Order: sequence, then structure tokens, then C-alpha cells
Amino acid sequence: MRRDASIEVGKFLDAAAEPLQLTLLSDWGELDRKITSMRIQKPGLALSGFVKHVFPDRIQVLGLTEIDYLLSCSPEQARAGLEAFCSKPLCCLAISRGLDPPDFLMDVARRHGVPVLRSPLMSSVFISRLTRKLEDLLSPRATIHGVLIDVLGVGLLLIGRSGVGKSEAALDLILKGHRLVADDIVEVSVRPPDTVWGAALEMHQHHMEIRGLGILNITHLFGVAAVRDNKKIEVVVELSEAQEEDYDRLGTEPQVWPILGVDVPLARIPLRPGRNIASLIEVVARNQVLKFRGHDSAREFQEKINARIAASARGANIRSPGSDVPVPTPRASSGAVPSPEVE
Repeated sequence: MRRDASIEVGKFLDAAAEPLQLTLLSDWGELDRKITSMRIQKPGLALSGFVKHVFPDRIQVLGLTEIDYLLSCSPEQARAGLEAFCSKPLCCLAISRGLDPPDFLMDVARRHGVPVLRSPLMSSVFISRLTRKLEDLLSPRATIHGVLIDVLGVGLLLIGRSGVGKSEAALDLILKGHRLVADDIVEVSVRPPDTVWGAALEMHQHHMEIRGLGILNITHLFGVAAVRDNKKIEVVVELSEAQEEDYDRLGTEPQVWPILGVDVPLARIPLRPGRNIASLIEVVARNQVLKFRGHDSAREFQEKINARIAASARGANIRSPGSDVPVPTPRASSGAVPSPEVE
């Protein structure tokens, strides 16, 4: 289930008030206006009345330059520019550096119902933090049935039909010292440029459901080091009961699983009685760490085989692995009978 990437100003203020040190200066409501863009905008020439390139769905940030410009203009000129600027209509204004807005700015904003926020942070710091917060709040989101776990720093999303053993495998990994992110329902989001992050729903955070045991609080059982709040999804691991013939035996054919338009590497593990699924999943994570460092075991093995075949086709001497002695090339027989060795 995908959710729309937008947020009301009031909900944004609730989510960002503490990290951005935001306070609400306006008292005329209109907090239901929607913010739909991750980007912010500095008004610049728009305060003079040139509003052609103003995007009302972006938060408009006013810093020292904008406030000084308004104060340097005559009240009539400043009001005229602000009237054109606030009539777009804007989702909200945000004033940085803890500056006091001029009275005529607040009057025009009140008339047009534009919420006004303020932060004591420097403009550069405020814009940087604001952009990251908007990316988090406005990223495309969806919910996926699966288990997300951090194995050796690699985010693995376990998928498969209900009851296949995803939670049990994740519990085995937790017992090995790895960390749970989400069980059963994983909320995923895309962050620029093309990374997928996963987290648990607020009600499910740090809990697991194990058939026969019920709901377990992983933090209480194993401590805070056994959980984390979110993690980038780097590999999707599919647990299924399909036949072995349906799988790539060498692993040379890359497979992907799309999440919100982003292709994530896919590893498929067939289930069989007696197989240690947790250990296999851990190997998937270790292999992915190798790939991060530029070593693809399956591809390197395939390249060695291709090189050996190419050398054989050219009639080159083939050396056995680890040996410096070439295999002798057969010679034509001279017809002479070899002399027997005498002891």
C-alpha cells in the first residue's frame, strides 16, 4: 500500500519542531496547507513582486538578506511585493536566525492565511536540516510483508509466504548477535537519489511474533543492541519452497526485486528440511560485503572458466592450479620401441 508524499503544515511542525527548533509565530490557523516538495525556496526577487518562479508547495525560507531587504524598502513597496508573493498561495514561511519579522510581513501573511514559522538556526544549517527532514517525511512510502534485519551492517529484507519461517530465521540471527529492524510489516521509503530504507510501524517497533510463543519484545529479551529503528535495504532474500531447478546454481545471473521503482539485489534461498537458513542468510550478507569491496565470487569464477576455455581453444599449455609445470604437448610417434628401464 503506497501513501501520498505530502504533509500538512501542522503535522510537519509536530514532527520537525524539536530537531529544527521551530516555533509557530502565526495564530490564524491554516495549518492544513500541504507541503508536497522536498525542496525549499529562498524568495529573492519574489519579494519585489516578480513571482513567476515561485513554487507555493515549497517552504519559503527568509533569512537575513530577505528581512534586511524588506526593511530597506518603503512600507508601500514592501507591502506590494509581499501581496504578490503571498497570493500564490504559499504553504508556509520559515524565518531563520531567530529574526523578528516586520509587522507588515505578518499583516500580509495574516490576510492571505500563510503560516509563519521561525527557527534560531543559521540559514545554512537550517536549510540543510530542513531538506533532510523533508526528504524523510515526503519520501514515497509503502508497506511490505516481510522481516527486515541488520546482518553485519547489511540490511536484509526477508520475504516469502506467510508461515514460511521468516521470523524464526530472524530470531536465529538475533541470537547470533545481529539486529532486528522490523517484523511482519516493514514500512519502506525511497530517499534520494535511489536508496530504499525500511522501518517498523510505530506500534510494532522492536517486537516480533513467533508462532507458538506469541509476541516478543526483543529489546527486553536481548537488550537495546539487538534492535535498530531503521536501515537501508541492500538485499532482498526470498525464502520459498520452489524446486532447486528454478534457481541459478552459479549465481552469475544478477536478479533484482523492485521496491517503489528502485531495483534491489535479490537472493533466493530454497527451503529444505535440515538446512540452516540463518547461516545461509548470514552468508548472503557476507557475500554482499565482498561485492561492496569489488569482489564478485561467482563472476570471478566464471571469468576463470572462460579464460581456461579460451586458452584451450588457442592450443595453449594449460597449467594446473598452483603448479608451474605445464602439461606436455603430445608428440608424434617415431615408431621406435622404447627401451625398458633396468634396475
